[in-house]
Amino acid sequence: MSRLADELSPYLRRHRHDPVDWYPWGEDARRRARDDDKPILLCVGYSTCYWCEVMGRESFADPEVAAFLNERFVNVLVDREERPDVDEIYMAATQLLTHQGGWPNTVVLTPQLAPWFCGTYFPPEDRGEQPGFRRVAASMAEAWKTRRGEAQEQAAELLAVMRRYLEDRGEPATAPPAAAVAERALASLASQFDAEWGGFGTDAKFPMPANLFLLEDFSDDDGARRMLGHTLERMARGGLHDQLGGGFHRHATDRAWKVPHVEKLLADNGLLLELYARRHARTGDPEAARVTRETAAFLDREMGTEDGGFAGAVAAEGHAWTLAELVAALGEEDAGFLAPILGFDGPPFFEGTRYVLHLPLPLAEQARRRRTTYEGLLAEIEPLRAKLLAARRPARVDDKVLTDWNGMAIAGLAEAGRVLGDDAIVARAVRAADFVLGRLRPADGPLRHAWRAGVARWDAFLADYVYLVRGLLALHRATGDERWLAASRELTREQVERLGDERGGFYAAAEAPDLVCRSKPVFDGAVPSGNAVAVLNLLELAKRDGDGRWRELAAASLKAFAGAAERGEGVRALCLAARCFDGRG
Repeated sequence: MSRLADELSPYLRRHRHDPVDWYPWGEDARRRARDDDKPILLCVGYSTCYWCEVMGRESFADPEVAAFLNERFVNVLVDREERPDVDEIYMAATQLLTHQGGWPNTVVLTPQLAPWFCGTYFPPEDRGEQPGFRRVAASMAEAWKTRRGEAQEQAAELLAVMRRYLEDRGEPATAPPAAAVAERALASLASQFDAEWGGFGTDAKFPMPANLFLLEDFSDDDGARRMLGHTLERMARGGLHDQLGGGFHRHATDRAWKVPHVEKLLADNGLLLELYARRHARTGDPEAARVTRETAAFLDREMGTEDGGFAGAVAAEGHAWTLAELVAALGEEDAGFLAPILGFDGPPFFEGTRYVLHLPLPLAEQARRRRTTYEGLLAEIEPLRAKLLAARRPARVDDKVLTDWNGMAIAGLAEAGRVLGDDAIVARAVRAADFVLGRLRPADGPLRHAWRAGVARWDAFLADYVYLVRGLLALHRATGDERWLAASRELTREQVERLGDERGGFYAAAEAPDLVCRSKPVFDGAVPSGNAVAVLNLLELAKRDGDGRWRELAAASLKAFAGAAERGEGVRALCLAARCFDGRG
């Protein structure tokens, strides 16, 4: 029987029938590597990752490739969503060695878990300048056999660099960084802003909520307000936003947000839900309200579990359409009406024959051109959108429940329900909070990170604490129910006890023998960094409790990361936290 048969992760379970003899991350794999004197082939991925699926189909399902891997390596598969601590460590190695990253993350380790070769997706055979996986695997096996000293020397050097990158934050400063670090971060964002399409940079684009929350905090600044408003509008009009079912895809593969990468993560949608709700609260923008309601409905309809939590991700298949498919679903007349509204009235722009539905013009402008009201146009297009949604292939769901991502959804729903005055949306946030506190917080141990099919695993990471606490604080704000504030205090105390560093700040994970590094995350990634959110939570608790000890912990964290805040790049959430500590946020 496959070693992956009893695993919680849908990603690992999907590979249980591979001819590759996969091990889950753990002592059994390490012992086997030591006893057999073999290197470890580590593959880190996740269930809705397109290139993970491709590499699995092309290479790991190939009996000939599998036989070679089984003979020369100990093969280990990790779900990055289930083990973010392992993912962070070996993604840092890949980025340091190759100056790029992505999934699947393919890494060769010594039996002592030190990496000495890194890459991402490899085609089965050489493809242009990209080496094929067969050749890569053979080369690494031969290097271990004939040039082991060089491999071990490279592993030691890379591990030393990784530890400096992940662990060394320098000596704590004598004072927290001033609010000026946030002003410099804002200026840096302005220099990278895409004035035409919104967002930052001129290539493929991610929403990057850390950037957007910083802009939101500067809402009294005309430039920040314009950048945020333009970015949120362009994202909502593009293919990044699911124009049929609501919610947002992971990222866009182009500058104009038109063509999405086909997956939707709970984390992205929870954070963006919050941002669009607040935009509506500030401006009264009806489109922001519509996006907010539809995203909340998407979360409940497609990601909600029967028990009340939220699944981690959906593989959003069927996002692209041929004209024939659109006409078949709608009929000629309705397709002709909807084509200019949802952007399929011109030449196909995806894979040569397909369209991704988007809004070339704002709906209010479309309504003006048709001499109707915004509400009237919505009423006309809603049944047509419903027809297309019904014709679309259902999404494949990764149904594991993650504490940190559920915390993001709870915060987004609580804020959306509060802003819109919608008790049902707030109630959905309450239901998710009850689920997480009931199923992932055992009486005999710390908070857990992941749950699936009645089983909770992995002691909580920093992100689990800070994002769940953030969600519970949002619920307290929306409902006034003191139990959410009490749970926030208790979880933060547990976070301090388990993950706090006496020099200030928090570790990503508890100390463990299978981790070669122990990071204190401060750099923003797809979500704002755990230590920045920790500071913001502590400041919120200090405000609500009037307890100076929370503020002292926030100050100690900011002092620990003052050097990173002064350098600025990649730590915009931390700069926002410094601004809030200074009383200006």
